[in-house]
Amino acid sequence: MTEHRPKTAALLAYAENVLSEAGRARVERHLASCAVCRQELAAIRLYDTLVDDVDDEAPALDFDRMELTLAREAQRVSTQMQQVKRRRARWPALALAAAAAALLAWLAWPRPASPPVAEAPSEPEPTVEAPVVEESPALSPVVTLASAARADGAPLAVGAVLPEGAALTTETGGLAHVRLVDGTGFAMRAESALRLTRAREDGVELTLERGQVAHQVGQFAHQSRYVVLAGGYEVQVVGTRFVVSYVDTELGVDLAEGALEIRTPDGETVRLEAPARWRSGGGREADAEPAVEPAVETPWALAIDAPRTEVTLRHPELVRWEIDGATLEAGAPIALSMRQGEHRIQGWDARGRLHTGLLRVGDVPVEMDPGALEPEAPRVRPGHLDPEQIAPVLQRGRRLISRCYETALRRGGGVQSHIRLRVSVGHLGEVTRAQVLDLQGNGEMATCITNYASRWTFPPPGGPVTFEVPLTLSARM
Repeated sequence: MTEHRPKTAALLAYAENVLSEAGRARVERHLASCAVCRQELAAIRLYDTLVDDVDDEAPALDFDRMELTLAREAQRVSTQMQQVKRRRARWPALALAAAAAALLAWLAWPRPASPPVAEAPSEPEPTVEAPVVEESPALSPVVTLASAARADGAPLAVGAVLPEGAALTTETGGLAHVRLVDGTGFAMRAESALRLTRAREDGVELTLERGQVAHQVGQFAHQSRYVVLAGGYEVQVVGTRFVVSYVDTELGVDLAEGALEIRTPDGETVRLEAPARWRSGGGREADAEPAVEPAVETPWALAIDAPRTEVTLRHPELVRWEIDGATLEAGAPIALSMRQGEHRIQGWDARGRLHTGLLRVGDVPVEMDPGALEPEAPRVRPGHLDPEQIAPVLQRGRRLISRCYETALRRGGGVQSHIRLRVSVGHLGEVTRAQVLDLQGNGEMATCITNYASRWTFPPPGGPVTFEVPLTLSARM
């Protein structure tokens, strides 16, 4: 966990037994995971013991025999000690200063000589030790799926148990899925880096350095803390399914189910209820409620419900797989744990062509032969682009389209400024066709516009998609 200043006020109330049961439970949960606050609590108890010993053992002061200055000082110190005793104000520095001042006044004042008295052997003073808080048992995070991924620099293997503090990375086209406990885990997308900072029964802390990670949190979240740290932000789970991204110093959160809280570096707390989308950079997406539920994939094999065997899927052309209802996009071989039995496997190449096959999984590792997947006749799988994905491309291309309009104006004649543009986009986001609608005459202007629009590139829509947009052209004269 990130080191912080000790929560002294809460610890003082805890030591005095003035907290409610719920408050004590919260403090004890925090102490179990915070060494800084455990040390502070030990110091509070130690200084309390010193104050009590001084109050019980120090002889009464004879203020009448002291000089005026020393008497006033001793009186002030004694009053402070009595206030400490009554109010149990647990500030360690004040208690020690009061005890030391009282002892100094008592030792400095001359006393009448007395006959020597044989001293009894002194017993060693008891040692006050800091309370030992037992660490919560460690979890055993298991890798359930891996493709072009590493842990602490070594290739990530399915079935491997990750140690606390492990650093995970995925390459271009890579994936990594990890089960923390039954029903709870995370899925790293391509080009991501994450550290398993803490993995205990009373709390999980993940530090996202870059990329995107999808999470699903089950009942585990109701009994302990599940926190994702990224760029000074802290995302604490109250709900279940969400994605956290950290790209170019901007934090993004897409919440599909449940609720969560985001603590900003400035100390602000933002609570999100599903469905919700939030971005640290602000703008239209910040604190916005999306029209549809954000897409959040489920980490692979979160339930421990049946024997599983390691399976490797390998095909030189396929970029997307569908297995047991889960969609996996990876440009490298995928290793994953699968239930024993028969599974229908589907895969798509970069052109959107479907390949299918039947895979039988037994009790020994299986590597699927690429030849076992048979290509089917191309199917039209419709794609989708959100308006937020289309708008930036149109904004960048508007300047070039305006040149076509300006050229037509210079050549004279009536030129239409309001048009509709129809754009067809392929599986990878390339423009397969552009067409100007409702333009009367002026074929040169239409050709100019379609030539520019054909060079645009959109985010991959997952399949062919066609849309129309109205455009109002203007000239910069």
